[in-house]
Amino acid sequence: MKKNFFAILMYTLGIVGLIITLFIINKNIDNSFATKFVLGYLIFLVLFVFYFVIGTILNLRKIEWVDIRKRLYKFIISFVLISCLGLIYYYFKKPSEINFQKVLFLPFAISLGSAFSDLPFIKKK
Repeated sequence: MKKNFFAILMYTLGIVGLIITLFIINKNIDNSFATKFVLGYLIFLVLFVFYFVIGTILNLRKIEWVDIRKRLYKFIISFVLISCLGLIYYYFKKPSEINFQKVLFLPFAISLGSAFSDLPFIKKK
């Protein structure tokens, strides 16, 4: 399976928009164009996430079971490892502040993203 040009374009637009938005926010630029740009970037992010979820679901049906199993193993292993590292960190650094929602949500999102991030953009050979 190969990635298409649209994936590269979407990721590039997202990164460039993020850099410009961070610059606008950091320098506290307050004019009409900056406000419209940040709102446009937020709309782009919402549409990109929507496209990402729909594309992942549609392409998940097209790939072989062996590839799905590899992705699930990658997801489970990385989720367990990152969660354990987070729990160990909080256990030694801040034992009174261990919040399982906080400790488990970020590893879940990172693992899910790393295992399935290319799925909406792949095409069959």
